[in-house]
Amino acid sequence: MDNMAYLQQIAGVDNSMKAKANPKSPFSKFLNVWTFVGLGIFIVLIIGVALLVAALNKVDTKDQDLMQQSYWRSRYIVEETMEKYSENLKNSDIRDKTSSLKSVLNEIMLNSKNLLLDKNGFDIESINEDDDPIAVEQKKFNTEFNTELENARLNGILDRIYIREVAMQIAYLRSYQSEIVERTKDDDIRSVAEKAKNNLDNLYDQFQNFNSLMI
Repeated sequence: MDNMAYLQQIAGVDNSMKAKANPKSPFSKFLNVWTFVGLGIFIVLIIGVALLVAALNKVDTKDQDLMQQSYWRSRYIVEETMEKYSENLKNSDIRDKTSSLKSVLNEIMLNSKNLLLDKNGFDIESINEDDDPIAVEQKKFNTEFNTELENARLNGILDRIYIREVAMQIAYLRSYQSEIVERTKDDDIRSVAEKAKNNLDNLYDQFQNFNSLMI
């Protein structure tokens, strides 16, 4: 046997041994696929359980948010709307109703502030209203409200538009109080919200049904 034949024989034996040493199982690829599938399902389950636990542990602040909405909307109506437009109203009955509404709004502001502090440890007067999302939202609503009134004033129809727009603002405030009554588990908060709702119901009817030939 010459050298070339000998080397070829050795190479053949080596390849044969490798083939025997590394047999390809027909199940290896199948098992690898199911391993990845099982791992994926496991990861999804872990994420799902984590999200569920986070949701269960999340503190429900909706009551607190509603009281803040009531506070800021009442405050902006009193300070930025009534202070500016009440003196421009021509009808004395509308001015009287506005005075009654102002008293109710001041009461809502005071009660909301006290309840937020007593029940939630939240001092609403200490926050920066320009950075607070609820305050910013309510200020935006009131700016739109004032724009409607300003256009009406310029066109000489302030009394008529004021009645309509104020009734709408009362409706928003009434909805806040109604939701507080439905959601809260605190008797003090419910009692205050029910009283505010009743007062707002009465004022809404007065503004909504107001009719005068003078406006």
